[in-house]
Amino acid sequence: MVTLGLPFDQVQMFLFVLVRVAAILFTLPFLEARNVPVLVKASLAVAMSVLLVPRLDIVVPSLLASPWLLAMGLLAEVGVGLAVGLTLQLLIAGIQLAGQLAGFQMGFAIANVMDPASSLQIPILSQFLNLFALLIFFALNIHHYFIMALMSSFERIPPFAARFDEQLMPLFMSLSGDVFVVALKVGAPITVALLLSNVALGLTARTVPQMQLFIVAMPLKILMGIFFLGLSLPFCAAYFHRAFVDLGQTVIGMMRLFQ
Repeated sequence: MVTLGLPFDQVQMFLFVLVRVAAILFTLPFLEARNVPVLVKASLAVAMSVLLVPRLDIVVPSLLASPWLLAMGLLAEVGVGLAVGLTLQLLIAGIQLAGQLAGFQMGFAIANVMDPASSLQIPILSQFLNLFALLIFFALNIHHYFIMALMSSFERIPPFAARFDEQLMPLFMSLSGDVFVVALKVGAPITVALLLSNVALGLTARTVPQMQLFIVAMPLKILMGIFFLGLSLPFCAAYFHRAFVDLGQTVIGMMRLFQ
């Protein structure tokens, strides 16, 4: 009979690391989609945990003799992981809201597509901006900083050492308010251009009522929206880069509230 001589403290530390890593990975926007198999997510969480455990120089108190304390510690790790994943979720929600606002002005609100993450129908422009933001996320190697922040989280907040500060709620309320700020900044070029075009069409219709502007307005608004969307993509890429970097600073600041 073959037995594995694994020390209990290493097994316990691996368990804590796995729970936190899995909580973060399962809430990331590009991994929470239902079309991503659960086995893939679990395998990725286990692989990252196996890579992180040998690099962590932390001491975990033995809690195997106390199931209640072990369960409380695992719940705290889940809370830390969900808090980190929620920050990125709020940023992506702001980008999707910008697409909804701009798409409504362009007339794309009628044509929706199925979002694989939420299994809901969202406007086409929201899905486009969402995929564009994720492309910037990987193209600029922001995921490398994310992995470094994940490892740093264990150094700042060792397993079974998380303390939930009362300032966490105001922080998440501020991040929730930033969803609308991100939406306005990303969708401003298209929204302002279409607003001015609506004013011009309204004045034209008022001046020359014999013209059938409704036939011209819909394709004109779509063409103008696509044109200004193309012009704003380089600026959106720079803004997404800065937003992801600021998000990393926010996560680091949030880690201090768990100490």
